[in-house]
Amino acid sequence: MMTLRAMLPEKTIRAANVLLRPLRPDDGPAIVAGLSDYEVTRWLARVPYPYDLDEAQRFLAWERAQRPVSAEQVYAIDRDGMIGLISLRDAGPEPVLGYWLAQAHWGKRYMSEAVAALVDDTFRDPRIRAIQSGVFEGNERSLAIQKRLGFEIVGRSVQHNLALGRDLAHIDTALTRARHYELKT
Repeated sequence: MMTLRAMLPEKTIRAANVLLRPLRPDDGPAIVAGLSDYEVTRWLARVPYPYDLDEAQRFLAWERAQRPVSAEQVYAIDRDGMIGLISLRDAGPEPVLGYWLAQAHWGKRYMSEAVAALVDDTFRDPRIRAIQSGVFEGNERSLAIQKRLGFEIVGRSVQHNLALGRDLAHIDTALTRARHYELKT
C-alpha cells in the first residue's frame, strides 16, 4: 500500500508570515537552538532533553531517508531561517498534528499561522476525515492555538514525555473535516 506521504510531492506551503518547507541538512543548528530550551522541549512527547547537534543530525538523516516512503510529513517553519517544526504523523484518514516553535518567536502568531496553513492544505485531500492532536496538561498556549482553529477536546489520555522521563496527563483534540469547513464559511 502506498502511503499518503509517498503520494505527495515535496512541497512548500506559504502563509502570510511563514513558509512551511522541507527540512534541509543545514537545519541542525536551528533545531538544536529551539530544542535546547527546556520551556520548548518539556511540552513535546518524543524529544529528549538536553538536545544536542548529534541528535539533530540523526533526526535529519532519518527524515531524509524516510521522506520518500514515510507517512510522516515534516516541515520547517521558516521566517528568514528555521524557527520551528510542524508535522503530520500516520497514514490514513486521521493524521496526527505536532509542532514546536523556538521561544523567541512565541506570541507573534507564527504558530497559529503555520498550523492553519497545514490544516487547510491537509483537508484538500478528500481522504482526510479529521486531524488529531493534543497537548500535555498545562500547555495552555498550544491548546489555545488549536481551539482558535476549531479543534475540540475529544478525550484525555496519558502519554510518555521523553524530556521529563515520565508519563503525563494529555488532552486529546481533533478537528473534523466538517467542523473545519463550517468554520471557514
